[in-house]
Amino acid sequence: MSGKASPHQPINSIPYTDDTAKEFVKRFCARVHWMVSVRHIYQVLFEEEHPSILPLMNKTAPSFFTDLMRILHEYLLLECAKITDSATSGKYENFTVDFLVEKICWPDNEAILNGMVSLPDNDKDIRRELKLLQTVTAGFREHIKIARHKILAHLDKESVLSGKPFGEFPENEDQKFFDALQKLCNITHEACFGTIYGDMVPTRSGDVFNLIRALRNAVAFDQALSESTDENKTWLYSCLSKI
Repeated sequence: MSGKASPHQPINSIPYTDDTAKEFVKRFCARVHWMVSVRHIYQVLFEEEHPSILPLMNKTAPSFFTDLMRILHEYLLLECAKITDSATSGKYENFTVDFLVEKICWPDNEAILNGMVSLPDNDKDIRRELKLLQTVTAGFREHIKIARHKILAHLDKESVLSGKPFGEFPENEDQKFFDALQKLCNITHEACFGTIYGDMVPTRSGDVFNLIRALRNAVAFDQALSESTDENKTWLYSCLSKI
């Protein structure tokens, strides 16, 4: 047997059937799911063109929501940057797309690959597909890496004092990035566990929409209180004290 490594198998790679690879994939998918969920909160509150949300935030806690917008924006940019870091930093391994793609040895058995629904019908090459998705995530990183180095992970004095915005990217590039992450999860999860991870995008329900309804109720309560007679005000204050 030749001592040379297969051209498709990086040195020190982990077989996709190994428990270490499976645990990495499981946690990677969970991490991406968390990022998608946080992005969903940001989009609902600050990006969607919903006519009632902005007035509700302005009427209840405008400074809080302005701060929350900045916190979520910076957090998401940093998470996107971290997950697209290199596979290793010196002697340390990183929990990243590069590690997922480059350090795990993915299957090359045609029977296995042909049965994978997460791979394109016209190209059942898992390594090629993972590399293409890795290229998409790396492309988004190019837009935000200066923000990561100068503002998010390290406060560069000149950058802070300049007041220049960092981390801007062309429209829809973030959507392509998150789509690529979710495809990476589906492919690798199916390879390791036999099923795709599934849809990560939350439905039009959940806590963020409950928050919007609560804000709407609070504004309506304040209006009712201000327009009520003495008797009604007493009743409304009694309701408030019970809460």
